[in-house]
Amino acid sequence: MAHFYDCTTTNEPKFEKNVTTPAQARKNNYKTYPSVTTVLGIIKDDFLDSIYKPRMMVDLARKHPNLVWQDIETLVYGTREHPVTGDTIGSSEFGTAVHKCIEDKVEALMQGTEAEPNPYDSWAEPFVEWIHESGTKPMCCEHIISSSTIKTAGSIDFMGYDDEDKLFLADYKCRTNCKGKAKTYPKDCEQLAIESFMVMKEYKLDYLPRCITVCVDCETTKHYHKEWTPEEMKKGIDNFKYACKLYWNKRMKK
Repeated sequence: MAHFYDCTTTNEPKFEKNVTTPAQARKNNYKTYPSVTTVLGIIKDDFLDSIYKPRMMVDLARKHPNLVWQDIETLVYGTREHPVTGDTIGSSEFGTAVHKCIEDKVEALMQGTEAEPNPYDSWAEPFVEWIHESGTKPMCCEHIISSSTIKTAGSIDFMGYDDEDKLFLADYKCRTNCKGKAKTYPKDCEQLAIESFMVMKEYKLDYLPRCITVCVDCETTKHYHKEWTPEEMKKGIDNFKYACKLYWNKRMKK
């Protein structure tokens, strides 16, 4: 599903939960921008989008003839087992729960309190441990950033200061089959890099904040960090800007 933000006030973007299509965004107001992930959705992968997803949807529809297509789609990228009930849930639901658990723990850390026990604690605790071990000073979670120049907005999982007091960004990805290392994709970099670029502009920094993809292994609960190089980030920023121009030309203009 596409996501959009009302960016009438650039430094206070607001998520538009009732706007889910470009047509609705165009009617809403001219300052309604697509999210970073929505823009990146216009970039298709030859294998994932043309072969894997159609094949999986056909197979799943045959196995679950009573499910509507939206429910089938949520199962395309796998299922997980709920840590308490043992029920089978979609990977997106599992990932959302892990994200929220990490957010709650980091927020509690910043406030000097203890987060409530959570069924997903095992998948969240490694990040809090890393914060302590690396000397990181958390700044915020789920920070929404936007740009009236690029015409997009996005939510950053984590922002903090490293041991040199420089700002950096982190994004959590729940993945399987990690095989002892971070399992990442170009879109992971493109998402973080453009958000870093927007942060640099908003805070008037003289440097581009570092970007780290935190890969959460769903099977082992271990975390693996991938820090994107300056060269990878530059390419990611360029790719996103091209994609955003294409998205606006194809979807947002009447």
